[in-house]
Order: sequence, then structure tokens, then C-alpha cells
Amino acid sequence: MTAASLKRQLGFWDSVAINIGIVIGVGIFRVPAEVARYIHSPGWMLFAWGLGGLISLTGVLCYAELSSLFPHTGGTYIFLREAYGRLISFLFGWMEFTVLRAGSLAGVAYVFAAYLKNFITYGPGTEKGIAVAAIAFFTLLNVCGLRYGTGVQNVLSSLKVLTLLGISVTIFILKKHDPLLPDLLPHTAVAVAPWYFIAPAMIPVLWGYGGWNESTFMSGEFKDTRRALPWSLVVSIGIITLLYIFINTAYLHALTPEAIRQSKSIASDIFNALLGSQGRLFITAAVLISASGALNSNILTGARIPFAVAQDSGQLSWLGGIHGYFGTPAKALLLNGFWAICLVLWGNFEELLFFTGFAKWFFFTLAGASVFILRAKHGGCDTFRLPGYPGVPIFFTLFALTLFITTIVSEPKAAAFGALLLCLGLPAYVLLHSPRLAKPETRRTRQKFLNLLKLG
Repeated sequence: MTAASLKRQLGFWDSVAINIGIVIGVGIFRVPAEVARYIHSPGWMLFAWGLGGLISLTGVLCYAELSSLFPHTGGTYIFLREAYGRLISFLFGWMEFTVLRAGSLAGVAYVFAAYLKNFITYGPGTEKGIAVAAIAFFTLLNVCGLRYGTGVQNVLSSLKVLTLLGISVTIFILKKHDPLLPDLLPHTAVAVAPWYFIAPAMIPVLWGYGGWNESTFMSGEFKDTRRALPWSLVVSIGIITLLYIFINTAYLHALTPEAIRQSKSIASDIFNALLGSQGRLFITAAVLISASGALNSNILTGARIPFAVAQDSGQLSWLGGIHGYFGTPAKALLLNGFWAICLVLWGNFEELLFFTGFAKWFFFTLAGASVFILRAKHGGCDTFRLPGYPGVPIFFTLFALTLFITTIVSEPKAAAFGALLLCLGLPAYVLLHSPRLAKPETRRTRQKFLNLLKLG
């Protein structure tokens, strides 16, 4: 069974909905406070969000050309494999599966469970159960069919956009009648930061833009991957950038940068001041919609990585199977969901994410450089060639490399631990690709071990 066995049934707006669902998670409700720690000028704060969108666009353009050149399920995994070989691509898949994807799912599930308390009263011990149930529900939903997963995602992403627009417009309308709102939160005066303070602020800003490349993981399931997918990436990052700038403008219309800096839940604080308890419930609903969309889209795209890895490994062929009735990579979906639930029950997923964050920029650096390698090998693709070549991929690659090095310098212990986790993928690769595994006696032993791992 190959990746081509997955039905090509996704369209342009499916990709846009997936990207919006992943990128606009719960971060926009808390990241502005982190940005305000470094930038104390409203103009520079909005500039930072615009710059984040521009930087993300350079990455989007690189991925648009790569996905047009290789319209196969797996996205980054496929690009790295074609440019650098199977070892590098396997290590990406290893980190994506073991920590980054499952950790993100666990984190969002916890946010969902925490905010649900505002509607349903339950004890502290129930929170993990709610998080587990949320992951299980969206996993099974996507197992039952691609149209179910994408259909729900289209609805959730539409609601998410409407919610952010509603929050922004409501602030602009009601703030006109409440000129004292900025003083409702205590704050201390600070000097306007110099322009170069924008650099550290870009770390939380770009965290807020994370996930713009996710729909490329499903390249093999688009009706017209070479044309629809690349342009959907560009359109989605444009929509997201405009929404981020608009809602941050609304925040700054209601609160001073100093007040934003001290707010742990900026939208909730503003709406609580404007509308009281009803405002708080409105924001809670907005967060639940965002968290649900992020959960569903992460589950939808994340399973495509172990599925793509399985296509290159006979020892993992069972993981790359397609469900006979639903037509989905059911085993990969269930495995991803199971591991995310394990991290929820363990409870230390936040620490894992912190220690392995540097891997994200490491692989983005390699992906950016792969544009040059793959153009040299294949001559590019006629359906989409990124504008601004070679300047755009050079900028994106150097920027990703800078953040990778900055992470190592600023958090050497965290980077060392992340590197250790990355290196643990080496023996796994050797185990799955060693020629000794071809021997009959080794094959029988290996098969017994793999049977224990199978999910059916």
C-alpha cells in the first residue's frame, strides 16, 4: 500500500481551513502579552505582527514550490528525503511523532479541558479525563473518513474567523463608550523600547504563526496538489496575518501596552470589563472553538507523517495501511492519538516541548535549503515557481538558522536535551533499516516484536 492509495478528495478551501485551524489556536489570546514585554510602542507591536506574517510568507512560498514539485503525502518528510536522504527525513518523522505533535495535542487538550470548566463544573481530577476524551473523539472522527475530519474543520475554522472578527468589532464599538477602560487594569509606566527590541519579541510572534505548513503533510490527498495547494498556503497566511493585525489593533484600542503586558488573558480581561460575566463566557466559547479546531487539524495532518515514514520502511508497513472501509490511515491516526493520550496522563508534555523546540528551526533550515538542492536536481515545477528566487529561500533559510543558533545559545541545556532526543532516533533508524533484519531468524524475532506494537 502506498501513499498514492489515499484518495485525492481535498480542495483549495480545505487547505485554507486546515492551516487556519492549526495556526490560530489559543495563542492569540495570550501571546500579545509576551510581545508587550519587549515592545512598549503600539506602532512597533503591530509592526511585529506584520513582520511575523511576512517572514511566514517567505516560508510559505518555499513550501508552495516544494509541494508543487512533490505532490505526495508527507510534506516536510518528503522534501527532506528527496534532498538529503532517508536518515534525515526519518529523524524529522521521529521528532514529529515522539514529541512535537503529540506534545502539541496534549497541550491544546489541556487548554480545552481547563476552559470547559467555565460551562461545566467538574472536579480537578476530571480535567485529564476531559483532555483524553477530546483527543479520542477527534481521532475517531478522522478515522471514520477524511470528509468528516475536513468537514468539521471547515466549520470550526469559519467559526474561528468569525469569532476573532466579532471580538475585534465588539471592542471597537463598546470601547467608544468606555474611555476609562485602559485604567481598569493596574500597570506601571515604562519607557518606549528602541526599535531593535523587536528581535526577541519575534519569538512569541512566530510561535503564534506556527503551523502554516501543515496542509502540505496531506499533499497526496488534494485533487490538484500542484496548483490548489501552493496558492491555498499563500491565501491562508494572508488571512491569518490580517486577522492578527486587526485583533491586536483592537486590543491596543482598549488597553495600553503596559496593561497588555500584565494581562494573562487579554481578551477575557477586556470583555469582562466591557460586558461582565457574559463577556467572560463569550471569550470562553471562543477559546473552546479555537482549541477544538487546533485539535482536529493537528490530528488530521499529524498522522500523515508516520504514514509517510511507513512507506519507506518494510518493517513499518503495517503502520502505512489504509482502512478498507473508511479509506483513512487509521493505524497512524490511532497511534498518534494513543501517544498524545499517554503524554496527557503523564502530564510533563510542556517540559518536553520546551526541550525540543530547537528541532523545529533545525528542520526548517534544512527545508529552506532544500529548495536550492531540489531545483538543481529537478529544475523546479512549471505549475508554481516561488517569486523572488533566490532571495526568498535565502532569507527564510538564514532566518531559521539564526533562530536555531539563538535557541542553542540562550538555552544550551534545553538544546542539549533536545539533541539527545533527536539522536535517539539513530538507533531506531538502524533497527528498522539494518541488512541483518533480512535474515530469516532475525525477521521472525522482529515480527514478534512488531506484533506487540500493532494496533490491530
